[in-house]
Amino acid sequence: MKITIFQQSHIKPKDPQFSAFCKKFPKQTLIVLGEYVLNPFFHTLVTLSSKQILQHSIAQINYLEQLAKKHSISFFAPIIMGESTRLIKQLVFIDGTTKSEPLFYTQQKLIGYEHWNEAGFFANPKVKNFKDPFLFRYCGFTIAGLFGFEIHFDELWLKLKKAGVDMVLLPTANTFGSYERWRELCKMRAFLNGCMIVRANRVGKLAIENQEWEFYGDSLIAMPNGEIIDWLGEGEEILSLEIEKEEITKIALEWGFRQKYTP
Repeated sequence: MKITIFQQSHIKPKDPQFSAFCKKFPKQTLIVLGEYVLNPFFHTLVTLSSKQILQHSIAQINYLEQLAKKHSISFFAPIIMGESTRLIKQLVFIDGTTKSEPLFYTQQKLIGYEHWNEAGFFANPKVKNFKDPFLFRYCGFTIAGLFGFEIHFDELWLKLKKAGVDMVLLPTANTFGSYERWRELCKMRAFLNGCMIVRANRVGKLAIENQEWEFYGDSLIAMPNGEIIDWLGEGEEILSLEIEKEEITKIALEWGFRQKYTP
């Protein structure tokens, strides 16, 4: 399976550079984007009308569907959807290798800090008990999708372990001094759950309330043995990797942490 992290600050609808890159990817490539790449970052988003946001998101979905169908590739990315004034923060999987409709996952836990309060802005349902995470099959792999903030909740990871997930796609928008912490989180979750983690982080700088927020990139691939085998820098870059399911299964069997393989 061919997987590509497209580490960017923002992709505009019908972006010619992005379209040119997509022509070069082999068929069945799965392209992963970070948080707030298809939509403006949260602090800009809250200044826009719901109508503007939804029109932009629909244009982005249509654009990705056209690219996926044309090149027989697939996309996985965060997107803001909803209706009227109800905005929902979701993940979308667009499979260009089949005629299936896009699949959506609604984020279950949102960040709710004073300086970054998604929980108070979006209309995502408030869940007391976690529902099943986003699961789908692609090229023989069992794949899950989570938002970056959801990496912190053990209940979700227990569900992923029970499902025998091979790979977790983790779009993020990490900033401030969290570089080392996020590396350790990804390594730990990959190791204890016997899965591969594909973390796609945002890049770029924004001035927010007289403070500079820097999204530092470092998109990475963490394997089930807790080793980070490849990563990107702090700029707009691409990371592509060919991975065999047998490689993930072998490591999961060796350590035995994944419930599916526990004796």
